[in-house]
Amino acid sequence: MAVAGSGEAFFPVLKNEIRAVRTALWFRPGAYCIAAALVALLVATVDGFLPKDTLTWLPDVERETVEELLKLLAGSMLTVATVTLSVLMLVLSLAAGQVSPRAVPEIMADPVTQNALGTFLATFVFSLAALLLFGFHMVTGPGVTMTFLCALLLAMNAVRYLVQWIHHVAEILKVNRIIHSIHRQARSVLETYLDAAPSAACEPATPGAASEMVIRPSGTGYVQLIDSETLHNLACEHDLFVRLCVQEGDFVHPHRRLMTVTGKVSDDEARASLQGTAVVGFERSHEGDPRLGFELLAEVACRALSPGINDPQSALACIEHLGSLLAIAGERPPGDYPPSQSPDGRVEFTRPGFAAMLERAFRPVMRDGASHAEVICAIAGVLKDLAESAAPCYLEDIMDEARRAEAFGMEKLLLDADRQALARLVAEARDISDRRSA
Repeated sequence: MAVAGSGEAFFPVLKNEIRAVRTALWFRPGAYCIAAALVALLVATVDGFLPKDTLTWLPDVERETVEELLKLLAGSMLTVATVTLSVLMLVLSLAAGQVSPRAVPEIMADPVTQNALGTFLATFVFSLAALLLFGFHMVTGPGVTMTFLCALLLAMNAVRYLVQWIHHVAEILKVNRIIHSIHRQARSVLETYLDAAPSAACEPATPGAASEMVIRPSGTGYVQLIDSETLHNLACEHDLFVRLCVQEGDFVHPHRRLMTVTGKVSDDEARASLQGTAVVGFERSHEGDPRLGFELLAEVACRALSPGINDPQSALACIEHLGSLLAIAGERPPGDYPPSQSPDGRVEFTRPGFAAMLERAFRPVMRDGASHAEVICAIAGVLKDLAESAAPCYLEDIMDEARRAEAFGMEKLLLDADRQALARLVAEARDISDRRSA
């Protein structure tokens, strides 16, 4: 029987890093800067690789003029990039304080901000690289004119992005815009989770009377990625039955069970490969964790209801967006959710269902918003709509939350009219549930 290589434990980490890099604040600006340096070198030396007199149609530009333009661009773009970073740090600080610290990665991954910062830094790098090439006397003839034209194009593009980014900053600071961004990301992750294809199958596990071994994580943090494909391949390769005890988004430490393995693990290297299929980091990741979007929107709603912010309208917006996500999750019966086992039964997963998403969506908001009539009634209204549209097997879960909302409201609401309005919404949800269950 083959032994798992150490590379198998490395691939999940690499996959997680690649996934994180795509939305990292530094990646796109860094790529732009490298491209700008290469363009400066190409423009300066391209005439040496072309047939003679190919670029004679270009007008002549004084070398001193181009150098002055490049110096101006280098100085101004460095200043603009510095101001852009300062404003971005201010925006991130405001978002962390007014919305949620966990909404900061969403703003950092904003493509408009990354493109603007990348454009400013790329223009600076191009100007600096071109000045160095001029200093080494590597730019002659048509290369001077082409450098001048490229510098003009980059300057105009930088001005366009500066104007666009100034407008975009004002948009980013709107709470509704952040809520919409969180919802869009959460919906994408939820739909990907619901549409996930089942893993491949091999021969069913036959561990017999083999003993059960516990695999624990090597570090402390949140499970960011579980590479189910690699885990399944390892289970097939070593004839194992694996039961995952955690899911993406769970907090783990070296004294908590990561998975239990039934069968014979050949050596420590194979054990490390199994352990490495779960990547642990210091914060949660959206990818593969459909619960996180629900929890973020609920957290934003709770923060909006705090006395220091006192913004019930933002909480209502979060409730409506949560209702939208729950409608998507609720229209799928349990049989359409990702299976809890691989087709061959070798790997048993821990995966969230509709009830877990419903619980994380509304329970924190009920707790903090029960004294606000419009908030608790909005939750009851969303639950009534879910009772109308969700799969019948979820009706009991929906009504449990409706009764919880009613109990919170009856305890915290001061006016009889508000309590009656809440009771009416819950009664309507109950009638819908009874009619659909009949």
